[in-house]
Amino acid sequence: MVACFPGNGSRFMKHADNYSGDGRCITCIYYVNKEWHYLSDGGCLRIYPTQMSQNVPYVDVEPVRDRLVLFWSDRRNLHEVMPTNKYRFAVTVWYFDDEERRHYKHTNRLHNNL
Repeated sequence: MVACFPGNGSRFMKHADNYSGDGRCITCIYYVNKEWHYLSDGGCLRIYPTQMSQNVPYVDVEPVRDRLVLFWSDRRNLHEVMPTNKYRFAVTVWYFDDEERRHYKHTNRLHNNL
């Protein structure tokens, strides 16, 4: 998936990529933004990992060029894109668990045919 945020405070609210057991297990995000200055440009990826200390409730990742971020796609890593003030680009790829994906497709096929 290629994502483009147009600036003007655009953001993506807190979520998990895989709430439904659709097979996505690892999220990989690659950033292509030149000359990014997070203090003025905003747009950090904020991750809320459940394994973190209570003293550090989240981690902000700057969307700078040539950065690759990987994290679990399920509820262990809720995440959001903070408001961005200029065009922000990212490429996202997911690693799928084959067995979970097959089960998800089979279950949804049964529900959709009812």
